[in-house]
Amino acid sequence: MPSKTLIVGCGLAGTLAAWALYKRQESFSVYDNGSASASKVAAGMYNPVSFKRVVEVWNAEEHMKVMLETYSEIDKALGVNILHHLPILRIFPNEQYRKHWESRMNHEVGQWISRVFEDAPEGVVAPFGFGIVEEAGWVNLPEMIKGVQCLMPEKYEQKSWSISDGIPDGYDRVIDCRGVGAKEEINQLGYKLASDHGEIITLKSNTLETQDKIINKIKWLMPFSEDTYKLGATYEWGVENSKPTDEGKNELIEAIKPALTPSISESLELISHESGLRPTSHDRRPYACELKSHPGIYVLNGLGTRGVLVAPATVRKVISEILN
Repeated sequence: MPSKTLIVGCGLAGTLAAWALYKRQESFSVYDNGSASASKVAAGMYNPVSFKRVVEVWNAEEHMKVMLETYSEIDKALGVNILHHLPILRIFPNEQYRKHWESRMNHEVGQWISRVFEDAPEGVVAPFGFGIVEEAGWVNLPEMIKGVQCLMPEKYEQKSWSISDGIPDGYDRVIDCRGVGAKEEINQLGYKLASDHGEIITLKSNTLETQDKIINKIKWLMPFSEDTYKLGATYEWGVENSKPTDEGKNELIEAIKPALTPSISESLELISHESGLRPTSHDRRPYACELKSHPGIYVLNGLGTRGVLVAPATVRKVISEILN
């Protein structure tokens, strides 16, 4: 008899797990209780470079390869453009950082970063120059999540589940993709899942032109649609209930002002303000394993701020281990 898998949660991890099983023509169902998911409000950016020290992020080459393959497949299957290639224009904060960037050109990260440029787009302020990360962009996560559900609606049920429920009758295993909703339960089993509160705002400007690049200086400003931009993100630990705050909004707006001319800054019009709780592990590596205390129950969680980049390869590895 064919085996059957239960996926719990339909954020980024749950959706990619569902897609992986759908591709393999495996039998599965998805439970989701309708609670808030960070994936449904996230900007969905991907970037192989950590700008703080100008280093390649963990396993960048493999993650980029599998990520592009996966989202391109989903893009094609849905007939919707969810994968958007947008280079990042990294503004240098000072001369020391500029020299550090130049020194990193001969290291592993050099495959991802450009030489130094001086001619910033009109309206963008970069007195110390800037560099470009070409292999960057964003994935429209809300569109992908909704699209995958529409592709296989018979697989989805609005239903809750917890580890204490065990493996339901009729299923051979469970993949727990509940994000922060699983925090209390899995931390009792010895894991260290935390919730990282983040806020982003959507802005409109008829005068800003970033030449189809994401602007990064402390915060990032990402072209989203015509004359519309996403600005993010904030990071705050210890928040249990996510909601947009005036403090978060002001932090974002004040942080991006030095990257833009006064006339451009003044032209920005607030359209929306959203927030969510990112599930993050203690070492920034996702949890992707079978629970030793509960055989047959797998945890897929803690994708954190780089979830869009690392999730496809992480999910592929877990599904292969389960089915092979």
